[in-house]
Amino acid sequence: MKSLIYKKIALVTFMLVTISVTHASDLISHTVILLPDDPQNEETWTQTINNQEDWETFFYARTSRVQYEQSQAPIAPEFDFEKYQVLAGGLGVKPSSGYTLSVESVSELENTIDVHVINIEPGSDCFRFLQQLTYPSVTVLIKKTNKPFRFFVTHLINEECS
Repeated sequence: MKSLIYKKIALVTFMLVTISVTHASDLISHTVILLPDDPQNEETWTQTINNQEDWETFFYARTSRVQYEQSQAPIAPEFDFEKYQVLAGGLGVKPSSGYTLSVESVSELENTIDVHVINIEPGSDCFRFLQQLTYPSVTVLIKKTNKPFRFFVTHLINEECS
């Protein structure tokens, strides 16, 4: 099921990036950061991280709920916070493991940084198969800016329940 979801995400992302090529000057480069575990916030949230200490606090809060073999715990990557910052956000608690977020694009506008994400939701028949709470979130590294950021969410329903 995950490979099917990833294929759909890749296809949708490719189509959307292809469509937005004419606006490529507005796009800024970004790196999606995979966390050891999603932040378990009950409500929708966003956060900007501008220094290594705050980044490590955020990162290691993700590892505290997971048991690792000795010396296998992930280590927070180091970033040059003079040049970069981390943007993160999540949808809050969802009733099944079929919810995921994927970064579509990050655009710099005159007054804001817009982060476009795809919210992949399970189809209505899938809930009987996927009974586990989840906390979908995304975390991206972008160039340093003083502009505020906004998340824009596009919804995609995945009817594949396998």
